[in-house]
Amino acid sequence: MRVIRILLAVTVATLLGASSASAISLTLEGANGQLVTPGTQVTVTVSLDTEGTAGIVLFSVGVIFDDAILSYNASLSSASSYALYNNNFIPYLKPWPNPGPPQLFGGTTDQVNVDFLATNLVTGSAASGDTYAGLAVIGTGTLAPLANLVFDVIALGDGVADIRLTLGAGGNAFAMANGSPPSLTFGAAGDGGDGWVITPEPTTALLLGLGLVGMATMRRIGHSS
Repeated sequence: MRVIRILLAVTVATLLGASSASAISLTLEGANGQLVTPGTQVTVTVSLDTEGTAGIVLFSVGVIFDDAILSYNASLSSASSYALYNNNFIPYLKPWPNPGPPQLFGGTTDQVNVDFLATNLVTGSAASGDTYAGLAVIGTGTLAPLANLVFDVIALGDGVADIRLTLGAGGNAFAMANGSPPSLTFGAAGDGGDGWVITPEPTTALLLGLGLVGMATMRRIGHSS
């Protein structure tokens, strides 16, 4: 089933890339099927590519995760100090709350909201939509990292822990200064903004542990003889 899902993800991502090259894109990176175990951590990066679209005044994108396997570690997480400058090189889109890392959405244990607001909503359309490094424009097709989110692996679970982007959860929104709906897609880092990490199922973990014990025993027998 996972193989089928990955193939579908690649197909969808290819089609989106061909048909939505100029769309604003939100991307999740860092949860690409790696193997993790309890006691380790997973870091994912949420990024924005405006493709030069001007007039973004606010957005709140949700990161939904499997809280039976993962726990959000806010103390190790962080947000960018800004996403975009306006034409006068004044920080334009800033994280909210500011300062501070992204927070769990109120009343949830499995949703982190990455929120950015324009510094001046009345003149929000002044933002160029370009991506900057310092005071230099580095292009309209460059991802601007919004936040690094750290999750502690707390359990084995059933083998797979999903981490996905959404604009359909509580508190999520994406608004333009002119009131028009944005041309928006999720990036090609997963199936519609999805990512996942793999945790050994309990049976697999037990067999792995028994195998390691057996190898150690055989090694001791070999040394003693």
